[in-house]
This record gives sequence, C-alpha cells and structure tokens, in this order.
Amino acid sequence: MKPIAALLLFAALAGPALAQASSDYETRGPHAVKNTQAGPGCFFFHPLGKQGGPYPVILWGNGTNTMAQIYAPMLGQWASHGFIVAAATTGNAGTGKEMLGCLDYLAKENGRDGSVFRGAVDLGHVGAAGHSRGGTGAIMAGRDPRVTATAPIQPYTIGAKYEAGAEAKQHGPMLLLSGGADHIADPTRNQAPVFVGATVPVVWATLNGAGHSTPSTRDSGPYRAVTTAWFLWQLKGDAKAADMFEGDRCGYCTDPVWTIRKKDVE
Repeated sequence: MKPIAALLLFAALAGPALAQASSDYETRGPHAVKNTQAGPGCFFFHPLGKQGGPYPVILWGNGTNTMAQIYAPMLGQWASHGFIVAAATTGNAGTGKEMLGCLDYLAKENGRDGSVFRGAVDLGHVGAAGHSRGGTGAIMAGRDPRVTATAPIQPYTIGAKYEAGAEAKQHGPMLLLSGGADHIADPTRNQAPVFVGATVPVVWATLNGAGHSTPSTRDSGPYRAVTTAWFLWQLKGDAKAADMFEGDRCGYCTDPVWTIRKKDVE
C-alpha cells in the first residue's frame, strides 16, 4: 500500500483526472426509468421500453427495516444504465431468499406473453447487491449459480442470518464495500472475514470516514458511482469501467477517497 504522503501527492498532481474518472459513473445513464411493483414482494426499477435490451439483472436487498425507495437514487441510476433492478420489498433480506424470489419471477415473466418483461431479461448476467442486512443477503444469494457478480455494501455478517462460509460459495467476483467509520457493521469483524474466506476475485473498497448510514442518505454518496462502474464491468463487459478496478493504478486504487485491497484481480 502506498504511503499516505505519496498518495496525497499523486492526488494533487492527478486530481482532475481522478475526478473525471469517478464522475463518469456518478450520473444517470441514457435510459428513462420506470418503476413496477409486482411478483412475490418485488419492486422493480427498469428501463422504459426494451430498446437496447435484453438487460442484465441486479437483485437488491434493503437494510434492516428499510425499503427500496430510500435507495432509489442509486437503484434508479443502475436502471438508467440498462439494468433491471429487482428489489425485495422486505427489511429483513438477510437470507437472500426474497431476492432470489424476484429473480424466479423475472425468469417466468421473461417468457410470458403480455409481460412488461417479456424478452427483456438477460438471465445470463445477474448481480446481487444490498446494504447492511441486505448486504448479507447479497452474499447469501451469491451462492445461487445464476448470480454472476455481487456488491454487498457494509454487510453485517456476525448475525442477521448469515451462514458462516457463504463467502466461499460464490459463483462470481465480489465488490466488497465497507465504511471506514462504520461502528455497526465494522469492517474488521464483518467484512474482513468475507475477504479472507472468499474463493472468487474480490475488490474490497472502504470509503474513508463513511458511517453505516451513508449508503441510505444523500444519494448513497460515492457508493452509487462505484457500484455503477462495477456492474457495468461485470455484467456488461464495459472495458472503461474495468479500468476503475483492474491493475495497481486502477481508478479507485489511486483515489484517496477509497482504501482498496484486492485478491485474485488482474
């Protein structure tokens, strides 16, 4: 890891470039977004119309006793970049069961005549994300072979129905997100064991100074941009987004807002 002084010097010299790289993922994409409540307790953020589809899926799990609308700026942004976001309408998503129920629903609707999702769902590219207990659910859902990438945000893994060893049963790369000042799901007890135990490539990104509520306030802060870039890379193969995570000089590696650790990532 670079010394702080060297990191700050780099930021001073390359600050504008870093800001530009991050800002590419802070704004909404080209698709108008529609909300649909349907299925077994699911709230969808999805592109309006089917032009540009079929669209990859991102399953979402809310934090404890919260609802998807709190995270709407982030989930809506994902949808605007061409994803179908399936949020389980529960504040207790720790098992991942409800999240996978929404995926089952989309799989059926994808082949049903008259469905708004008819032919619009790319079931070969499915991600899972969530905050706090929902972050736990994202890892739990990641044990399903249909889920090809995950982005758990501040997952609370010392409880909340997390099954020990779930991190070793993933089927695709993980963006593991922490808050440097999170005293509820503190990184040392909750995310470090996931990083160590995972058997898939992991980018562990800690937002310096962030508390546990940051993802659910103020447009989700920098978590909104980093997850947008991650899913564009993992579910759409976006090479520019890949540059934000790959290599020692990756976009987020050299951004002083984040502390990055990686394993098995080129």
